[in-house]
Amino acid sequence: MYTLDTKQAKAADSISSSIRETGKYIGTITRAEAIVSTRGTKGLGLSFKADDGATADYLDLYTHKADGEALSSLKTVNAILACLKVREVKEGPITFEKYDKETKARAKVQGRGYPELMGKRIGFLLRKEIETDDQGKDRDRVGIFAVFQHDTELTATEVLDQKTKPERLEKMLDALMARPVYDKRKASTHSARASHSTGEDWTQDQDIPF
Repeated sequence: MYTLDTKQAKAADSISSSIRETGKYIGTITRAEAIVSTRGTKGLGLSFKADDGATADYLDLYTHKADGEALSSLKTVNAILACLKVREVKEGPITFEKYDKETKARAKVQGRGYPELMGKRIGFLLRKEIETDDQGKDRDRVGIFAVFQHDTELTATEVLDQKTKPERLEKMLDALMARPVYDKRKASTHSARASHSTGEDWTQDQDIPF
């Protein structure tokens, strides 16, 4: 015999799956890890859980080379800070879920990251990317195309300009859907740089209203 458990019934509608398609997503930052590549490039490792339960675990943004040179992904990190109305985030201990290759299951781990970003709600336009891995096999993932506030849908520029009506996001989404797949296998160096753009042209010199 089975008796209806409404919580279990609702949970069945939100079974976690990976975000694999281009589109507009609103959800929560579940990992804001301080990451360093094998070449010493530093960055912000992001994981994201959309409101429908789907997840994107590797929205990693490498921002500075080992010599300190800034990379284009730094613009995206700044867009995230602007949309969250956060002036600065400091590195500290965080706890997050990570896939364990040995147990083949997700487990909570501790690491270094940015506590102020953990659990924050945000909106992303995500674009499907195709690339070739070290073994010569093609694989696909999603990357951040643009950032916006989850509740107002204002973009970074609009937040900094103290706008109250969102106007940029719809145009960004149209541009994204016109070219929904970014094929890194054929990309030139110029295209690779452009792929990390948030679709906005703003700098940090302007006044910060928060």
